[in-house]
Amino acid sequence: MKVKALTAACLLCFALASPVHAVDERVTLNFVNSDLDATLKAVTLITGKNFVIDPKLKGTVNIVSSQPVDRNQVLPIVQTALRQQGITLIDNGTVIKVLAEADARQNGGTVVLGKGTVGSGDKFVTQIYPLRYESATQLAQVLRPLLGNNSIIAAYQAGNVLIISDYAENLSRINRMIEHIDQAPNNDVQAFPIKNASVLDIAQTIARLMPEVVVQGASAPLPVPDGVKRVLLVTDARNSQLLVRSESTAHLTQIKRIIEMLDRPGVSGSSMHVIYLRNAESTRLAATLRGILTGQDSGGASSSSLSGGSSTTSGSTQAAATAASAATQSSSGSTASSATNIKIDGNSVMIQADAVTNSLIVTAPDHIYNDIRSIVEKLDVRRAQVYVEAMIAEVNVSKAGEFGIQWAVGGANSKIGAGVISSLSGGTNSIATIATGLLAGTASTVPEGFNIGLFNGDPTNGTANLGALASAIEKSGDGNVLSTPNLQTLDNEEARIVVGQNIPIVTGTQASTGSNQNPFTTVERRDIGIKLKIKPQISEGGAITLTVAQEVSSIDTSVNTSGTGIATKVRTIETKVLVDNGQIIVLGGLIEDRQSNNDTRVPLLSDIPLIGHLFRYQSRTHQKVNLMVFLRPVILRDGQASANLANERYDYLRARQGEFALPHNWMLPDLPVAQLPALPPQPPAKPAPEAAPAATPASPVAP
Repeated sequence: MKVKALTAACLLCFALASPVHAVDERVTLNFVNSDLDATLKAVTLITGKNFVIDPKLKGTVNIVSSQPVDRNQVLPIVQTALRQQGITLIDNGTVIKVLAEADARQNGGTVVLGKGTVGSGDKFVTQIYPLRYESATQLAQVLRPLLGNNSIIAAYQAGNVLIISDYAENLSRINRMIEHIDQAPNNDVQAFPIKNASVLDIAQTIARLMPEVVVQGASAPLPVPDGVKRVLLVTDARNSQLLVRSESTAHLTQIKRIIEMLDRPGVSGSSMHVIYLRNAESTRLAATLRGILTGQDSGGASSSSLSGGSSTTSGSTQAAATAASAATQSSSGSTASSATNIKIDGNSVMIQADAVTNSLIVTAPDHIYNDIRSIVEKLDVRRAQVYVEAMIAEVNVSKAGEFGIQWAVGGANSKIGAGVISSLSGGTNSIATIATGLLAGTASTVPEGFNIGLFNGDPTNGTANLGALASAIEKSGDGNVLSTPNLQTLDNEEARIVVGQNIPIVTGTQASTGSNQNPFTTVERRDIGIKLKIKPQISEGGAITLTVAQEVSSIDTSVNTSGTGIATKVRTIETKVLVDNGQIIVLGGLIEDRQSNNDTRVPLLSDIPLIGHLFRYQSRTHQKVNLMVFLRPVILRDGQASANLANERYDYLRARQGEFALPHNWMLPDLPVAQLPALPPQPPAKPAPEAAPAATPASPVAP
């Protein structure tokens, strides 16, 4: 320690006496392998500044000046020398902090607001730079490679501001670059009026000829190559003009030349046009256009009603199948719908639909065709879809118990016979039924439960008389059924799903008689199970109006129909509700709690204390049913949302299928494992097209 202190003192004396010579407030610097602490002590005496040195910093300094320099230049020279070693000076007005570059951004320093002058040299400066035209986030990514390793740049999106901390010299260079980049765009929107052709057709033609042109509203614009300036083109059908915004004058000139070549009167006698549809159905759209031109109802927009019977009979099913078959035959016999000759201002207009290519054939003058083309463009849009998940939850708890004693006593001689029967239960538990079965030797008459009987005779040879029968039985049952039928349909289109059985129900019979030798039985087939019919309508705000017809039916085995058929149990809901996207709603339900107590007894005898229980038969039942129906609709506005949903359900089914495996058995052969193939990788999503300059706000999109 004494050696190091002596060395520092010698260096300080050397720096003050020999290397630095005062000549008219000018000094000559000569620091060769000088210790950092000793050098800063000499600079303190020269500049009068106070330094606070980070104790972790060590090293030597080399500064050599061939000519005297001003005293106010000593500190910048020292800053430059220290920067080469990764050390910076932070002046807070009182002292100068000597820190490593990595610690400089957390220890204050000069802050420049706005586009003020940051100065020069190697001092560490933080600047807040507001941008007017360019995006702060994008510009930060461009400028980040130009900064030092320990410098920072951050973007504040809310205020479109850049925050940069770096040395003043480099920050001045960055400021000059930002000034050249953050300039007002010179791509004013230009309007090109169209006099003869259709603005939509010309826009599509320009998009095919120039890949860098993005047509606003196009379903699938071509991707723009990297480095190519994008041109935005918007069609204004109302004023029959094209609005073009481009950063390249050459692109504007080329577009203007193409418009001049296309915007010419049609060839004489050529008034037929073909419009290929992307989303709409040609037959429906043709009927709508004819109704617009004639001022009459098209007749093809009638919506089908969901309100129907609680069950679907075979007649309605066959009628629907017949109608579908007739429609198929009609479409196969004629590929285009009938066209009507419409007179407008003395001009003949015809609109015909080609169902095979899903296109419209329009025969009309150019000015009328342009109006029809603009209407088609507004109606030929992608329709949203609705995915509806119905959850039907049913919890059924039932308990039942029976206990009782029945009597049958009889006797006879050659002259008279007598008997007493106490049959207090019905059905198979009746003592009369059991006694008859025992005499006949049939075993099917043995009732359920625990039974104790007294016999007078041998039941094996058919001579048994049943004297007494004591029966006791207790039943309990729990059921939990959860069904989730799912449906996906287009907006304003009806969808239906049936999950169940198609059972026959006898509706009539005719036996063979003397006059009628042709017996017959009429049967009606009915769908029993879960039925769901929906028709969604999406509003502009994202709410969904659902017209729902929900039915849950099953065979009721508890009802005795006396051999006339079967009994069915039906629960039906028909309603119209308004629900938000992704919201779960409850349509309705059934909460049933039923109790019954049957007490069958012999008069007088059953009232005797204690002994009276021998002349009673009691049964109790308790049934509790909770049935609730829930719906959860989700809007699918594009193909990616629909594909994500399908892939999710596919992967779930594939995972459950992979979990199923039969255990190995050395006596049984191993069965092959069935496994769905894996889905191919999905292509990356295409970037969204650039928004129009004055576009209306789009409707909310489902999360």
